[in-house]
Amino acid sequence: MDAPPVSAPLPRSRTLREEIAQLAKLAGPIAFVQLGMTAMGFVDVAFLGHYDAAALSTMGLGNTLCWAAIVYCLGALAAIDPLLAQAVGAGDRPAVTLSLARGLLLGAVLTVPAVLLLLPSERWLAWLEQPPELIADAALYARINTVGILPLLWFGLLRSLHSAHSHVRPQVLAIVLGNAANVLLDWLLIKGNLGFPELGVAGAAWATVMSRWLLLVSLVWFSRDELRPYWRALRDPSVRTAAFALRPLWNLLRLGAPIGGQFAMEMGVFAATALLIGRLDRDAGDAEGLRLCGHQIALQLASLSFMIPLGIGLASSVRVGWAVGLGEPDAARRTAKAALTGSTAVMTAFMLLYLLFPGAVASLVTNDARAIEWAVVLLPIAGVFQIGDGVQVTSIGLLRGTGDVHAPFWINVVGFWVLGLPLGCWLAFPWGKDLGPAGLWWGLVAGLFAVAAALLTVVRWRFKELRPRLSVE
Repeated sequence: MDAPPVSAPLPRSRTLREEIAQLAKLAGPIAFVQLGMTAMGFVDVAFLGHYDAAALSTMGLGNTLCWAAIVYCLGALAAIDPLLAQAVGAGDRPAVTLSLARGLLLGAVLTVPAVLLLLPSERWLAWLEQPPELIADAALYARINTVGILPLLWFGLLRSLHSAHSHVRPQVLAIVLGNAANVLLDWLLIKGNLGFPELGVAGAAWATVMSRWLLLVSLVWFSRDELRPYWRALRDPSVRTAAFALRPLWNLLRLGAPIGGQFAMEMGVFAATALLIGRLDRDAGDAEGLRLCGHQIALQLASLSFMIPLGIGLASSVRVGWAVGLGEPDAARRTAKAALTGSTAVMTAFMLLYLLFPGAVASLVTNDARAIEWAVVLLPIAGVFQIGDGVQVTSIGLLRGTGDVHAPFWINVVGFWVLGLPLGCWLAFPWGKDLGPAGLWWGLVAGLFAVAAALLTVVRWRFKELRPRLSVE
């Protein structure tokens, strides 16, 4: 098969110091892009927080429902990450083209059930007993976001391709453009500036959708020279036949299923927490959803800090994948040490920020004193779990680079759903300790540290002897 050449030479290291430098060089831009993705949500939250506290709570519900439907799709597509990185490391040119083509098809297929799940959003929210005053607009927000699912999945896939080749410039350019557009669109559509209609929560949703399509189009444009050889290779009927054969596609979906499950378990516990806090608002007769608003502020800020160790985890997955493809276990072990050290250092800084200055940080998002009051309760708790959160997401990236996709799933099930969420409910509700939203967040702390400790144990065991390279053929 005549496929595009793989970038060479790959950046290598001989010592831990060199590995830290190489990992930082790759992780920095990847983390920047991750921050940019979250910054789009942060900007939506900030605009709505200064527009109306109730609108912020509404968006929180709609956004929670959206990610509950999308997150499995993102995880299933993440199976492409180790396949690409290991193929690049091994210099396997045909495998890169086949993985890209299969990922594009899988992303399109997965979009369909995600859209179908979100169309009856109003029924889901009513069934989940959310505040009736928020349901209609939250459901509208979720339905509008269905238009942006496909570009989000394909953008993530193309980012994985570029990261596997250590091509970061197109990603950075695309995320800068997408964020600039999102700020402008939020300003125009939420408050109705320059004669545009004042759409509130729906305006934030349309800004997100249009920005996601712009992200995809701009990434394709900025990387057109790198992508052109792949499109040419796929013109060959034999390449398309191999790429879209049913057995490899099924094997790819099976490989991605536990990753999607792990994503869903982790995101699901935060979604469940938001829905439970919505019930606390309803039970308290709070039509504005101020508890949920404070939760959304604290979660958005914690998500921003989470993006840096996530970027380190994604970069370490690439470098471990290269090491597996090259047959260099010592290089993989150096990456693991460098990645865990970097994540712990970064999250220690964020821990101190959230513990020492919760009010100042929360005021960046909203000027509503009542919402800030609830966010200040939760932000120090977010500070406590920063290190555990950073260690667990970095460990998952390391394991994915080796091809281990099952251990993170089962560890998430036990840590979050058997330990964290039940403990949080007992701490939060009147039949337990009655701590309110803080109780649910302390449950998250317990779950995150349990998951982090278990994943660290698996990393130590797995990196003693690396698995063979992955294949879906």
